[in-house]
Amino acid sequence: MKYISTEHLQPGMISQKAIYDDRGVRLLATNHEVTAELLVTLKRIHYPGLFIYDEFSKFENIREVFSEEKRVDTVKAMKKLDTEKVMYFSTDIVNNLVDMDDRLIELAHLRQNNHDIYNHSINVAILSAACGLGMGWGDEKVEELTLAAMLHDIGKSKIPDRILYKPGPLNDEEWRIMGEHPQIGYDMLYNNVKITTNVRLGILLHHENVDGTGYPRKLKGQKIPEFARIIHIADVYDAMIQKRSYKEAYDPGEVIVYLMEKGGEMFDFETLETFLSYVVIYPVGINVTLTNGRIARVVENHQSNQLRPVVVDIETMEKIDLETDPNYQNIAIVGADQIFHEGDGLGKPNL
Repeated sequence: MKYISTEHLQPGMISQKAIYDDRGVRLLATNHEVTAELLVTLKRIHYPGLFIYDEFSKFENIREVFSEEKRVDTVKAMKKLDTEKVMYFSTDIVNNLVDMDDRLIELAHLRQNNHDIYNHSINVAILSAACGLGMGWGDEKVEELTLAAMLHDIGKSKIPDRILYKPGPLNDEEWRIMGEHPQIGYDMLYNNVKITTNVRLGILLHHENVDGTGYPRKLKGQKIPEFARIIHIADVYDAMIQKRSYKEAYDPGEVIVYLMEKGGEMFDFETLETFLSYVVIYPVGINVTLTNGRIARVVENHQSNQLRPVVVDIETMEKIDLETDPNYQNIAIVGADQIFHEGDGLGKPNL
């Protein structure tokens, strides 16, 4: 599997995932061939790229957390503010994660065309659910957390598009308006009897920093609810790994370093430590350089040791488990190529 930007796609390539346009219309089914006609459409709608099957795909081990079909239905439910359906899909995410042998979240789980508040929110929900389970919470509490994450940016649906999708920096007044979205989301759901206080507070306070510099209440440390602390980290992580109109995507390793640097400032250490154990440093599909000078493709990750994944030598096609293979105990990863994982929209993230 390799992520290929649309400008480099070729007819005959096979897409690993189904893709949809902004209206939820399926443009290409899973395991189907890219055609010249489709490429014209993808370029016309500025679709960023696809995960494509290649010679390494047979070695890869990625289980899908949330299908593209369910994403489409979830987006429709969020747009209608159909909380019953959003709750159903939140539960589905949790059930899928519970059934997984490990809960490492690969970039392939985080839809490659994350260009709106809704798909971003689904990504944040997946990441938050994995973290909640990692905290040892019961399924019911994690489902509640996942619902809060799914709806955390719902207030942005009321922000004018000229601000939400502005390609350049926001001015002071636009920042003020953008900063109202947590309160707007909280107010939108205030009278909904199916939305608990924990969910509403997770939405309201997901931009609070543990040092008191966040908004809207400038809360510190443990005064910030657990849900909000987790959603805050997941929100920043997904915002940084996605390409936006005003910035390029950061590589996962760079994002992890950034999050660690912000421990004690933006994020509390305990929550951050748990979160980081569920996001990968070297995503499946990326090429890495080993200390012996060989180039290899990452095909599987170990939750127990993310620095030593399973790789395949790109010249010999030898499959190597850097964690368990005794012949590679002294071989480590010293570099990684950039992985294209692009999206657009949402306006400038509040980091």
